[in-house]
Amino acid sequence: MKSILIPTDFSEAADNAYLYALHLANHLGLKVFVLYVYMPPILSATHGGQPDILQNIYDEIELSKFDTYKKNVQKLRSLAEQHNLNSDNIIFLFEDGSLVQTIKKIVETEDIYALVMGTTGATGISKAMIGSNTVDVIKNVNKPVLAIPVDAKFKPIEKVAFTTLYREKDKKAIDEIMQIGDKLKFDTYCVHVIDNVDYTNDVVMKAEEWSKDFNCSQLQFTFLEKNGTVENTINDFLRDNNIDVLAIVKRNRSFFDRLLNSSLSHQFVFHSHIPTWVFHEEK
Repeated sequence: MKSILIPTDFSEAADNAYLYALHLANHLGLKVFVLYVYMPPILSATHGGQPDILQNIYDEIELSKFDTYKKNVQKLRSLAEQHNLNSDNIIFLFEDGSLVQTIKKIVETEDIYALVMGTTGATGISKAMIGSNTVDVIKNVNKPVLAIPVDAKFKPIEKVAFTTLYREKDKKAIDEIMQIGDKLKFDTYCVHVIDNVDYTNDVVMKAEEWSKDFNCSQLQFTFLEKNGTVENTINDFLRDNNIDVLAIVKRNRSFFDRLLNSSLSHQFVFHSHIPTWVFHEEK
């Protein structure tokens, strides 16, 4: 059985992502791993006999963290029950170490399809909103990440917008989206902003090729005339068409860094309630 992994710090944003992920898991029949990671402090012994004292300190810290973990696990089980969600398929994990390395280890040992992580704020896909942990995971873990804004409450997904340049390397992502779409019965819009009219015919021809390759009535192709900036154009499309999830590809050559540092960070609002599905570019 494929699984999803939910890293958590037991914050409001993480709890919201947990509920969103449970809804998806219940609909898709997925196993759920909920991961709490803590980083032990680095202490050093300066004279003889202190290692024993340090070990006691480490043990006390671990016991304190584990106590926090146990209390919050019960809270998460209660949350699932309050929302009438099945929690029988949830496995809770308590680990020490770095978040990224721990996630990589779990991805290697379990059949993890994707990660679901909470985000904060209401101003779009920026470091301030997504948070450094989510950004680090997106950059370093080669699995799709569904970033859930704190204001995004689960509802049946009907429309997904996938921004694409119609590159061959985008096909893997659209194929994964459509596999999920077959089960959840949502429509997928391949959205392309016409930035240079000289290449319009080339883009339309690529879209026709994709239409033949995928041959799916739930896949639609949308070409947008740029209105101001690319991000504003897509933002308007999300709003005007009641899009439920935005899907993007984290491209190689520091695409995600450029995304975070561009005007997209400030202008791509996502209306504070649209989850962002980040895929990795096929190598």
